[in-house]
Amino acid sequence: MKTCPKCHKIYEDSQNFCSIDGTKLVLTPVSQALRGNGQQPEEQPQPEAAQPDTQQENAQQQTEQQNQQTSWQQQNWQYQQQQNQYQYRPTNDPSFSARFQANIPDANTWKPMYFSFDGRLSRGDYVCRWLLLLGCAVVVSLICGIISILAPIGALAFIALCVAQISISVRRLHDRGHSGLWLFVCVIPAANLLMFLYLLFAAGQPGVNEYGAAE
Repeated sequence: MKTCPKCHKIYEDSQNFCSIDGTKLVLTPVSQALRGNGQQPEEQPQPEAAQPDTQQENAQQQTEQQNQQTSWQQQNWQYQQQQNQYQYRPTNDPSFSARFQANIPDANTWKPMYFSFDGRLSRGDYVCRWLLLLGCAVVVSLICGIISILAPIGALAFIALCVAQISISVRRLHDRGHSGLWLFVCVIPAANLLMFLYLLFAAGQPGVNEYGAAE
């Protein structure tokens, strides 16, 4: 370190003249003592400016995003599991009795089995459900014939059975790769019988079509 003999202002070693009065600078006593011992004055370390650890922040953000994505996937999986338990699952037993029992709805499966217009319905399931709807129609007719006061309720039941019949017919057409609008041909006399025979005996398309996978 150097100092001005007049104003005693301290300068760095690289300075030679005072910036105030122009006097030549001299070494301070401490600098003279250090140079006399052959040592250079130690420079005090300058404090480094605190810089944010961007890498750590990015890692934390990525971890939070991964945790959020994992949480969303878990919630989605749980929702799908809850939905799947109410969906109809075709049986692997080839016997007609097992297939017929599998198409009998319960409190959770009656709506997706008989009142849904999405997806496909195989020929075997269509036959089973058509027989079930026919049996229900016969039972309702007998009850309304015996107890005439129940006729209004019977009319509502027949409407529900008709909607269910349209539902399984639309999905049976989907199984053949056709639109459900083909059911409108049933308004033509004798065409309804031909349509019923077509739905009853025509084999479904294998694999996947535009309406989903085959059951």
